[in-house]
Amino acid sequence: QIIDEITSEPRPINSDAIQNVKEYISEYFGNLGYDNIEYQKFEYNDENNENAIRHSSQADVFLASTAENAIVDGIGENIIVTKNSSIDTTKNLIISAHYDSAEDSVGANDNGSGVAAVLELARILKDTEIPYTIKFILFSGEEKYMLGSRWYVGKLTEDERKQIIGVINIDTIAEKSDLGYMAMIEGNKRPDNAEYDDEGLKKLAELNKNSMSELFTPSDRFFLTMATNSDHYPFALVNIPAVSIVQDWQDGLNVNDSSDVKENMDMQRIVEVIDQVMEVLPTIN
Repeated sequence: QIIDEITSEPRPINSDAIQNVKEYISEYFGNLGYDNIEYQKFEYNDENNENAIRHSSQADVFLASTAENAIVDGIGENIIVTKNSSIDTTKNLIISAHYDSAEDSVGANDNGSGVAAVLELARILKDTEIPYTIKFILFSGEEKYMLGSRWYVGKLTEDERKQIIGVINIDTIAEKSDLGYMAMIEGNKRPDNAEYDDEGLKKLAELNKNSMSELFTPSDRFFLTMATNSDHYPFALVNIPAVSIVQDWQDGLNVNDSSDVKENMDMQRIVEVIDQVMEVLPTIN
């Protein structure tokens, strides 16, 4: 039902369609009984964003506003829903997904699947006591190289960053396939003799593993890899443990075009990821 509601048309950032999806998501959370819902608006400039992408390893550039003292080419909006803990309010776990799509795609898998997983996790966890605060965040602008998550991380104070115990980001998990999932991470440990072939990247991933990726890799359905192309990356830039769960794309994926439709999805894959997240949540402290 969620996939049907949010993938009737493309929903790129700064479109009327994404505004409609934002309202649907907000109403969904409200109907579940969540009342701590925030909206984080941000402006962007396309030319400055292209420059920021070229300097994506520099946190001071990549996480800065692209529209400051520049023409505003568009506006995005992150949705932040907080489930407070009665046990410890000083620790925050972020469970996230991006809710925008590419301009020429309805984005059923990328990333309707991630949105559906986050909303279902929010439903399951609504009345469950967890010893840390959970922030369910739906980011906008991921398809413009993570504009929304970059803005979110860039606006965090040092104290707020320290309170985040981890980030589980869910992105593109449900195209029909027998393959498993990648636990995508990023880190700054780069030996001088690092190789960037398949074997070298595996070694780098093992060297840079974090407390979030470690939760998933014991399962034979998840393998560790280095990557910068999802919303875990801005958090990793400031040393917050973060992982993006993305389906294995070794056979290629039908995303960012007209082929990314519900008919090409296996909803059981969404259930599989939800089950795995539910399994690891009690182990986080």
